[in-house]
Amino acid sequence: MPNRINVLQVEEYKKAFKDVDFVITVGYPKMTVQGIDELRTKLEAAGNKMLFVRNRLANIAMKELGHGEVKGICKEQTAFVWGEDPVSVARFLVDFKKEHAELQLHGALVEKSLLDSKQVVELSKSPTKDELKSIISGQIIAMGGKLSAQLLAGGGLVASQIEKIAKKDEEAA
Repeated sequence: MPNRINVLQVEEYKKAFKDVDFVITVGYPKMTVQGIDELRTKLEAAGNKMLFVRNRLANIAMKELGHGEVKGICKEQTAFVWGEDPVSVARFLVDFKKEHAELQLHGALVEKSLLDSKQVVELSKSPTKDELKSIISGQIIAMGGKLSAQLLAGGGLVASQIEKIAKKDEEAA
């Protein structure tokens, strides 16, 4: 029979991770309290969230939510980090790790796929959602500009031909 406290903890995890598309797991056993506080403060300032979890209970909650099993990326003392965009969170954590080498990147769960720590570093090098939106809208605007120029060029050609005919008519008259 499950312990009542564990059942309540799983329910709390399920509430926290209900609408989460991804989590990145980090280890913090060698970090100082000041380092952990700095990490939490900077994450919250960037609009991200962090929750210290009990590995077995977090795995149960994620499985019950249909996100998949996270046992492979939960090692030692683990915290789940998430936010709007997996790339920006991964980038933030990789940059933070440069200043705080004791932070451990365990892995990530992105769209029901497990990533190891090396893949999280690779993910951090990808464009963020905002960067992708900017790239796509730039391409759309460029294509619209080309189309507009091509449409106007045809109209300009017709207009110049009409001007030539009008001049010939004026000269003939």
